[in-house]
Formats: sequence, C-alpha cells, structure tokens
Amino acid sequence: MKEEILGLESDFANNEYFGTNVWTEEKYRVLSGNVPVLLSAPHSVNQIRGDDVRNAEKFTGALTRYLCNATSSYGIFQIFTHADPNTDIENAYKNAVVNLVNAYNIKLLIDIHSSTFKDDADIDIVTNKRQTLRGNDDLYNNFKQIGIMHGIKVEENNEPNKEKENEIITVTSLICGIPTMRIVINNKRLNIYDNEKDFYKITRVIEDFINGFSNENVNNK
Repeated sequence: MKEEILGLESDFANNEYFGTNVWTEEKYRVLSGNVPVLLSAPHSVNQIRGDDVRNAEKFTGALTRYLCNATSSYGIFQIFTHADPNTDIENAYKNAVVNLVNAYNIKLLIDIHSSTFKDDADIDIVTNKRQTLRGNDDLYNNFKQIGIMHGIKVEENNEPNKEKENEIITVTSLICGIPTMRIVINNKRLNIYDNEKDFYKITRVIEDFINGFSNENVNNK
C-alpha cells in the first residue's frame, strides 16, 4: 500500500507541496464516481491565507484519491496552491463542491483534513455540533462504531474555525441541503513512512463507512 499512496501523493508533493510544476489556473481537480458521495481534500497542497502560506495537510490528497478508487465516490482536491477554500468568502473550489453536489445528486459530503492532536484520538468528526448533519446524527454513530471495529478511536470534539460560516461543510450543507462532515485525522496516523498499518486502518474505516452509506442509499430508493 505504501508505494501506491506515495504515487498518488506525488502530484501534491511537487515543489515542496506547492503542487504542479508550472503556474496554472487549474485550482482543483475532479474525479467522477458512481455513488452519491463526494470526497474533498481542500488542503492537499499549501494554501494562501492573507499574506501567509499555510502548510499542506500531507497525504489527505492521496487518501482521497485512494478512497475514490476504492469506493467509486466522486472526488475533488486542490492540485496547485491557491487561496484557502475554508476561509475565503468567495472561492472557486467551494463553488465547485456545491456545483458537483447539485449536478450529480450527491447525498453526503466528506471533507478530509489532518491536524496535530493533543490527545490519543485518531479521527475527530466536525459537524458544528451536528448542525451540518441536518438531522442525520446516525452518521456519526455509524462512523464511530466502524472505528471501534478497526481499532480506530473516533471523537467528536467539534471545534469549528472562528469563521465557520465560510467553511466548505457549512456552505454546502446550507445551500444543498445534504449532510456534510469534516473528518480530521491525527497526522501521526497519516505518516505512512512510520505508520503504514495505522494508515491502512484509517482507510478501512472511511471505506467501510462510505460503502455502508452507499448501500443504504441504494436500498432506500
């Protein structure tokens, strides 16, 4: 698995995570799918916030690509450094997420991130105190149960950014009327060089969650 993930990460890792080798107006890339789930990795490369450059959340791009292939989900990810979709009021990436949801009848958005954790949790689910789940609280409960099965500790600290009204999960949930969730992964678990087994467990949890959601969606049609 390690070599596959490193290959999927190579586009993002170019130029010290500024992305593709030449300047381009291509702000994001989209993967087509067959199930009503959209995976997003807006911080797969460095982002510009005001006058500052924020470091990429490494391997979130490769993870998103891998999961799209494994589950037939739709995908979108940054491929070159531009403004941060989670902070700018108007942003092409964020607009593209909304357009994809509407165009392909997407039923669930999963926004994938990583961070440094203060505790021993593996994944933190952020839904702005479940507001972005739009009444589908069972989604968090299902995710946590799958985590337990795979030995992954899932928590729900729900620490949104100060300007949460601009975030992808907030905007998409409000405009499109679908449940959205931000999956924040302990970046120690995404260090595939040192923790390939943990990386694999993380992928299995998210993959099983997506497959369960997709199967339930099909059965309820």
